[in-house]
Amino acid sequence: MKIGELSHRTGISVSAIRYYERQGLLGEPERSESGYRSYGESDVERVLLIASAKRLRFPLKTIRLCLEVLDGGEEPCREVAAIVRKRLAQIESEVAEWNRLRMALRQRLQAYESGSLDAENALCAILGAGPIFPKENTMSTIEVFTAGCTNCDEAVSIVREAVSTCGCEIRVLPADGPEAKSRGVTLAPCIWKNGERVFCGVPSRAEAIALLREEGVNG
Repeated sequence: MKIGELSHRTGISVSAIRYYERQGLLGEPERSESGYRSYGESDVERVLLIASAKRLRFPLKTIRLCLEVLDGGEEPCREVAAIVRKRLAQIESEVAEWNRLRMALRQRLQAYESGSLDAENALCAILGAGPIFPKENTMSTIEVFTAGCTNCDEAVSIVREAVSTCGCEIRVLPADGPEAKSRGVTLAPCIWKNGERVFCGVPSRAEAIALLREEGVNG
């Protein structure tokens, strides 16, 4: 089929499909003898998948990572689920940040309207009322609860490799220790990030990177 038919069947514009091609999300199509792009059913499925991911507001790099997993992963759904978990965590973090910002701005506006801000030595009392909220330590703490088994050693090794460039603190703790019991850990290996369980078992390298690596870290 030509690109116009692909556009009609998927509901995605021709320009968007060509953009997907330029970004490497959609493979280079075959060419007919007359030089026209020629697409197949697999391209229909892929374009629909990309469009669905975009509706979910996945960044381009996350869509690309999902497609790479789907193209070459042994357990693609499992690895994509790990990517989706991280995306969900990012969204929840952003929502929390926006809620904090909304509260801070509301408090400043209320203080201004009540006359409690001193504007004598400031260009604008609202904007010059000090920090909105204190800077927080964004370095993650990764904890791996282990039972001394081969799988546990493998999980620790994969975790260390996944976060080797982000400066995260990694703690290896016994799965039968008091901290594990207080958190209800019953399986080992069990991986936690910043006090929340993110994975039980031995993750693949892609899963570990998606779940543990900080946004914006190179490597």
